[in-house]
Formats: sequence, structure tokens, C-alpha cells
Amino acid sequence: MKAKEYLENHWIKKGVWTHLEWPKHQVRLQLCAKLLEGSDFIDIGCGIGHSTYHMSQWKEGNWSGMEFWEGAVIQARKLFPEIKFYYSDSENFNFLPICGEHDGVVCSEVIEHVEDDQALINGLINITKNVLVITTPNIRVDDPGHLRVYTEKALSKLFNDHNLEIIKKGMFFYAVIRK
Repeated sequence: MKAKEYLENHWIKKGVWTHLEWPKHQVRLQLCAKLLEGSDFIDIGCGIGHSTYHMSQWKEGNWSGMEFWEGAVIQARKLFPEIKFYYSDSENFNFLPICGEHDGVVCSEVIEHVEDDQALINGLINITKNVLVITTPNIRVDDPGHLRVYTEKALSKLFNDHNLEIIKKGMFFYAVIRK
């Protein structure tokens, strides 16, 4: 399922973004923000900007977001004009020219939707100066866009040559790379 189809027909149409207000997701976003270092941050796969906004409330700094469907970016800019949002339709996840490098990069609840997860990770590492935080469910959830459920071993394999810490908290894995 492509980003446009997922965001338009599931995330927005069904109001799925409201789940970010649930305690388990607030805890997830707070921990993502807490794990970051520096002052310049980007939220990759930010949907219509709610996750970026929430994290900006818990971690002071210059926040931006990037999404793979232009319609979502347009909505995010209207909802949160104080945050800069980027659009990338990149199939190979080479977003360095689009959004530059950032001290901290968050990619929360995206990797399980992506066919080429290794390309996504490589692109994320390329734009990270200090800390990259990726989250993914560690259990199967009822979501039409999920392609897989990761195990700790599968996540470790994707990050084979990097300084990786995997945190399991509740129903989520947090894969943290420190450069």
C-alpha cells in the first residue's frame, strides 16, 4: 500500500491520527523525543504532522517533518504552520537533498509499512548527525498497511554495522543508532 493510499483512505478518512492521543502512543512519542540529542530534529513519515507536533512539545529544538504523500504535507502545513514540512516521493529513500542532515531523526511506526526496509534505514542513517530513533510494533496489530512484524533479531540484522541499541517497551521496539 503506497503512502498516498494509506494516508488518504486509512489515516485521514478514518481519523486514525487521533490514536496519537492514546497513552501508549504519548509514551512512545515522549520516549522518542527523550532519546534525541542536539537541537535540530526531523520526523520522517510524519503523516499530517501530529506526531511531529507532539514531540516538539517534549523536546525543545528546531523540528520539521517529512512525508511521502504531498497531500499530507499540505495538510500538515495548515495544521502546524510553525513547523517546516517536506515532501518526498523518493522510492529509494534518498532524502538527503530534500531535507538535509539533522541532529536527531525519528521514524516512528513507518518501517513496517515499507517494502524495502533496508533502503529506508540507509536513507535515515544518511540524514542523521547524532541519533536515529526508529520504532515499530513488536506484536501484530490490525493495520492494513503493515507488511511485517519485526523480531529483535530481525531488527539487529538490518542495522548490522551500526552502534545499535534495541529497547523493548510495551508493544514497541525502539531501535536507536548513535553516531
